[in-house]
Amino acid sequence: MSLVKVENLSFSYSPESKKAVEDISFSIEKGQYAVILGTNGSGKSTLSKIICGFLQATSGKVTIEEGCRTGIVFQYPKDQIVSGIVARDTEFGPENLGLSKSEIEQRVIESLAVTGLLDRAESKTNALSLGQTQKLALSGILALRPDLLVLDEATSMLDPASRKEILEYLDYSHKHGQTILHITHDLDEALKADHVIMMKDGKKTFDGSATAFRASEILHSLFGSPLNVALPAGTGKSALKVSDIHFSYEERNVLRGINFELEEGTINAITGESGAGKSTLLEILAGLQIPQAGKIYSKTRPVLALQDAEAAIYEKYAADDVAFGPSNLGVHGKELKARVVDCMNLVNLPFDKFADRQTFLLSGGEKRKLSIAGIIAMDSPVILFDEPTAGLDFPSRQAFFATLRKLAAQGKTILFSTHRMEEAKSADRHLTLRHGIITEDTRPFVSRDKNSSESELPQIHPLEGAKFLQSIKKTADFSGDGSKKDSILSKIPSWGKYLIFFALFGLSLCLPNIYFTAALAFATILYALLGKYSVKRLFTTFMPLIPWLLFFAILELIFFPVGEGEKILWQNSWMIVSDFKAMVCVRMFIRTFAALAAIRVFVYTTSEKEMLDGVAAVLSPLKKLHVPYRPLVVIFEIIFRFIPLLIEEAESIVKTQLVRGGLKKTKGPIAKLKIILPLFVPLIIQTIKRSEALADALTARYF
Repeated sequence: MSLVKVENLSFSYSPESKKAVEDISFSIEKGQYAVILGTNGSGKSTLSKIICGFLQATSGKVTIEEGCRTGIVFQYPKDQIVSGIVARDTEFGPENLGLSKSEIEQRVIESLAVTGLLDRAESKTNALSLGQTQKLALSGILALRPDLLVLDEATSMLDPASRKEILEYLDYSHKHGQTILHITHDLDEALKADHVIMMKDGKKTFDGSATAFRASEILHSLFGSPLNVALPAGTGKSALKVSDIHFSYEERNVLRGINFELEEGTINAITGESGAGKSTLLEILAGLQIPQAGKIYSKTRPVLALQDAEAAIYEKYAADDVAFGPSNLGVHGKELKARVVDCMNLVNLPFDKFADRQTFLLSGGEKRKLSIAGIIAMDSPVILFDEPTAGLDFPSRQAFFATLRKLAAQGKTILFSTHRMEEAKSADRHLTLRHGIITEDTRPFVSRDKNSSESELPQIHPLEGAKFLQSIKKTADFSGDGSKKDSILSKIPSWGKYLIFFALFGLSLCLPNIYFTAALAFATILYALLGKYSVKRLFTTFMPLIPWLLFFAILELIFFPVGEGEKILWQNSWMIVSDFKAMVCVRMFIRTFAALAAIRVFVYTTSEKEMLDGVAAVLSPLKKLHVPYRPLVVIFEIIFRFIPLLIEEAESIVKTQLVRGGLKKTKGPIAKLKIILPLFVPLIIQTIKRSEALADALTARYF
């Protein structure tokens, strides 16, 4: 009996663009384990979104058995998260199904246990690694217990142990009647299926049983032979030395004394479970994070291809994005074009075909390739790649490692992180990161002159913009943890905390008199003291806002006319400063400080659960009037998720700029203003994209 029937389905993202899906027909029977295979850009993800109702087909139709509940895990895990706390995110879907509290709790525990996140149930979702975020995205859908489970590259970011556990669960679930549609690039995942669908350039090229697929020529053409393991290369010289690196986030130690040295002209792999600190280490080496202790030595600063390829793409058109880094380094004209052409061709994104392609229309794998091309184009002697093959099909992975061999032959030094052990074994050297230290090293290297490596290699310091990145993160932490349980404010009921907060926040926005506003600012400082929130930290978090406030103050002084009776304090040909306008600007600074203080102390002394419970308590009288109030509570929950999400986007844009040679100066209010202005357009674009993704995430959870 067909659970899903697809008939003559076609889809294109715009009338003038090539069809992403073209005239596809197939059916999935109830209880089947089906996989969709194909190279990057073949239309697999588009097809899955049409089946689950997130895209409307241009022609053809999809018929799903009445009453069938679908659950889809998106390709980009951050797009799936709707709440700021792990457990609350997992329970969001079951709540929308109207289940009892005991049933919801049971499903949350089971789903988090399956994905190995039960010990992180009360953690903030924005504190998870990308691999852990992928686990959480899966947990939220498993908690729905869907009749049709659709997985779009749902294990691509997972370490081998976690991936094995998830696949074993899928096997168990399938044996007990679960219908699964799995989009994958992995052979072992494909061979678990009993129904295989193959796509190429939007068209179906195979539709049959797994037995027929195993016997076909397609299997070899798609997955090829194992990666080649080349003989160890190298020049015997040191390219990079890492000495006793320590790093910790507020909640946990991540790196505890990292030491290693990389040989020039070699390919080096680093592995470790999700959340082990691989991305953090690579960002430290690239100067994006500031370690608490330790030193880094290298001839030049390493460049880093970031793990989140979606966030690492900066420009509208593909060729412009590849050109962004080298142009910041002073490469222009024919030399710049030649470098862009070479790098795009090198990563199998032919310049003639992809140069004018809009980046947002690229598939996930194509975006990954583009982000890699943009880093290679910077021509750095030391190149870092964070999970560079996640989301790539097997031919693309093979081509990528052939590219690495070419780079190493040119004398470049490569360090990449991966969850694929076959990739790690194909490198010249394999390091394992576990419990904050390097626990295994297959080919330790020490430069020929043991005493001279540090003198030969200059010390590399964090980028100037690293402090700016830290300030973004500190300013943006709107996810409360209620950590100060011994403060006076923490002991107040959640509804009482809301009353105090809204009183202070509301007054900070509407008091017209500057003296009353100043008195309120002192009241918010007292509020901070009662909550045991550091007053010094209060002012520190306010400082990054000063460039923004100066910008708006300048607009005020330039464009607002002088009123009758105002005293002119200073003027020139384009700006007039009057006593009233100066007072308005000063009041804006004070109001912003008071409002920020109210927010910061509130979230510091109130956990997210208390915040949402407080909203529910305040709105609960509406229930007696038969007015549904849960949507309003969800709106608050989305705000707590969306604000940090946008800050993450701003952080990613700044990281991309810094890694690729932009934002060279970040000290002083003028320099920070110059940083902020270029962020507006890409951040607005990302805000729209994140809003659309969040809407899909809510729909996927049956809100």
